Amino acid sequence: MIHLEGVCQSQPLITLSNSPGKVIPGKHFTLFFDLKLAREFPENLQEELILPAKWNLLSQRKPERAPGQTTLRYFFVIGVPSDCPAGDFPVILNIETANTQLAATKIFVTIQEIHKVEVFILSKPEYIKEGDSLKIEYLIQNVGNVKEYITPTTTRGVIMAHGDSLSVEPNEKIKITVSQIIPHTETNAWQVSSDLTIHLKGVENSVFQATSVPVFSSRLKKIDPYFRFPIEAGGGYLSYRYGDRNFVAYQYSLTGKGFVDQKAKHFVDFIIRGPNQFRFPSIGNYDQYTFGYQYKKSTNITVGDHVLQLNNLMEFARFGRGVRIEQQFRKFDYLLFYQKARFYFNQKESFGGRVVFKFNTVANVAINYDSKNIVFRGNEFWSNLVGFSGQIRLKEMSAEAELATGNARGKTDYGAFLRYQLIKKWVGLSGNFIYTGKNFYGFYNNSILANGNANFNITQKLNLGLSANFSNVNPSLDANVYSISPKDKNYMAFMSYQLNLKNRLFVFYSILEREDKQKPSTYHFSENFGNLSYSLSMEKFSLFYQIRYGKARNLLISDTLGKRESFSNIIQPNFRVFSGVWVGGYLEYQHTSKFSKADIVQDLFFYGGNVRVNLGRSLFANFMYRNNYAPDELYVRRSFMDAAVILDLKRHRITFTGGRSFIPNSPVINQNTLFFSLKYAIKLNLALARRKNIGTVRGKLTGSGFSKEGNLIQLGSHKFLTDSTGMFWFEGLAPDRYYLSISQNESKNEGVVPNQKMPMFLDVKADSTKDIEIPLTRTGNIRGKVDFLKPSRNGLSGMLSQKPTVLIKLSHESESFLTELNEKDEFSFKEMKPGNWTLTAIITGSQDRFVIDNDQKQLNIECDKTMDVVFNIRPNEKRIHFSEKSFELSTKK
Repeated sequence: MIHLEGVCQSQPLITLSNSPGKVIPGKHFTLFFDLKLAREFPENLQEELILPAKWNLLSQRKPERAPGQTTLRYFFVIGVPSDCPAGDFPVILNIETANTQLAATKIFVTIQEIHKVEVFILSKPEYIKEGDSLKIEYLIQNVGNVKEYITPTTTRGVIMAHGDSLSVEPNEKIKITVSQIIPHTETNAWQVSSDLTIHLKGVENSVFQATSVPVFSSRLKKIDPYFRFPIEAGGGYLSYRYGDRNFVAYQYSLTGKGFVDQKAKHFVDFIIRGPNQFRFPSIGNYDQYTFGYQYKKSTNITVGDHVLQLNNLMEFARFGRGVRIEQQFRKFDYLLFYQKARFYFNQKESFGGRVVFKFNTVANVAINYDSKNIVFRGNEFWSNLVGFSGQIRLKEMSAEAELATGNARGKTDYGAFLRYQLIKKWVGLSGNFIYTGKNFYGFYNNSILANGNANFNITQKLNLGLSANFSNVNPSLDANVYSISPKDKNYMAFMSYQLNLKNRLFVFYSILEREDKQKPSTYHFSENFGNLSYSLSMEKFSLFYQIRYGKARNLLISDTLGKRESFSNIIQPNFRVFSGVWVGGYLEYQHTSKFSKADIVQDLFFYGGNVRVNLGRSLFANFMYRNNYAPDELYVRRSFMDAAVILDLKRHRITFTGGRSFIPNSPVINQNTLFFSLKYAIKLNLALARRKNIGTVRGKLTGSGFSKEGNLIQLGSHKFLTDSTGMFWFEGLAPDRYYLSISQNESKNEGVVPNQKMPMFLDVKADSTKDIEIPLTRTGNIRGKVDFLKPSRNGLSGMLSQKPTVLIKLSHESESFLTELNEKDEFSFKEMKPGNWTLTAIITGSQDRFVIDNDQKQLNIECDKTMDVVFNIRPNEKRIHFSEKSFELSTKK
């Protein structure tokens, strides 16, 4: 028997007893290491902590040792630089004794990915004049730890000297200037806004910054002593070909719209156009005689030709001749009308009214009544309709409902209408419902419509949705309306994805059936298909492309061969040739049998083009051409060619229109019309009375130690040079709000500014004189410097090598100015008016990494003196206090 006995000593082991998790750049974290050994540790232990570059050991605590102790705990506080990139970084701990490695371990610390961009308004003018270029300078700084690819956009003006996409390294800052030309308006004073949005690639949230600047008119405008009423008078030549016949006519026109009293209580609107020399109102050049009167926006009376809209079920839109009276009160409104239809020959006349009871600003109910003289299939009778309606409009929900009953020819029938919309943060629901019976003779007869939509905003870019639609409505449309209502049944599931600001994808799958209700029918088909659409929108180019593929069945014939392959392609490019001029094209190819009366697969080609010209406010032109349409589109659009040119020369306007259209159900063989018109109008301002409500402004510059003569005072569009005493005045001003500004005689008044914010708002009231004083004062200056102090501990020395971005803000009441440091860490504010100001130093980005000693200073600026200011910035040295108690850490699983 052999007995073997051995002794084995375990190797030293270093373990990490805590997990720092994901560490934020610019912060610090702690590590606890446990060193375990089966025997007592030797006396001369030395530890070495190896950190990644630029990381700093802020503090550490060596373990206390006791006799017989076999476990030691090491404690380290480590600082991470603010520009540390995301990822896993190694930290190594070596334990040595007598220059011999006793134990070692390597761990990996995860640095969190930080996407953060800040935008500041660096400079902007106090005010701007019409016709000048407004330039706002923005400062963009990447205060995260990831290289960002940004796209700057603005809703106004252009971004100067930058491409569509920029890259910004961590802690890097760039300047972007947004420029826009201020247009000329008829307003004396207004506000213009400038904005900048920074979109980060791969990040949903964007950064937005905006500001506004006062604008005042820079043009001299004559003050009209007369109160005038605007009128347009003119005439036109019209010609069209219908079938084989040519028609030529001449029309005169006289229109006016405006207040007829200087207190703006009585408003008049009239149209006189005639005579009527056309058979087809769809061309649009029919006669019209309308007079409208409004009193204090609460009473409206219309006599003559007008469009009547009572509600959705009874009379949604009817052009006719008659009278309408409407009054609005705090708790209720009412409407009374009588009208003879002009372009709907199945209705002769109607009368009725409505009373609306208002509960509050968001909800109301109404009682409606309408009596119509109807001509239906050769029979003439009266239809009497009465109903109730109500609506509610909230921030996230709106609904409108109607119930009506009608009695005609001894029979009673009903109608119902519902429209709703619900919009939440991530979901949107909407729908419509219409039902009217066979003996309901309102705007709809024997109709049913039901549709619903559900949209789900999964992200800001991704949207999913479902929709269903069934439509079999018979609206009583006027003959001058281009529209038709085929029988339609459609179910669809869709997805919309916004790749970026310029690119968008739309995908859906649809099951539909569509039938032409005209006799004879030109189409009746069912189709299952998928659709992919792509949209590109750029400054000088846009593109729409659509491809469809599926199966279609032609239902025009009974012996159909079943579902056949059906697909189509559409492409629509648009080019901006130069500013204000766009040229586009249209090309469509369909491969289908759904329009063939013999159920034969056809190859259909449709093409066209368009030109759009918009040169300032004086010239607008538009041209569109299409060779043909698919049958289910023809009755909706009908227009093969449209041309319009408008030349507006302030007082004179010349208009040319022309085109070629299709008129369905016409008795002639050639149902196409070719028409054009040439019209001229002169704008007249009829003097009604001398103005009574004009005002006067008188003012004076005050102060001493400078010249008061030759200073330019501008009030809106009016200018005045002060005399030797500093006096100025403006007479005959229209009541309005103006901006008043002052441009000093700089050759004499260097270092002198108004002692109040300029430009200033000035309200000029009717029949009054306003006296103002503008005190001028000599100015003072501020000169400053920022000192970056060294830390008291060596472990923080690396933090100071990365200087933070510092902005200096000077504010006083409603005024504020912002500047940045130069390369010598200096700043200055010149020609500031005397008084108490607040000077603030601001650190952008990771503010908690640095501390500003007395970051806000109260200054008293004095005339002709320069103040010196110093801000001290040092790293934020956080103290760690150790407890004398011992704590046992354990991890529960």
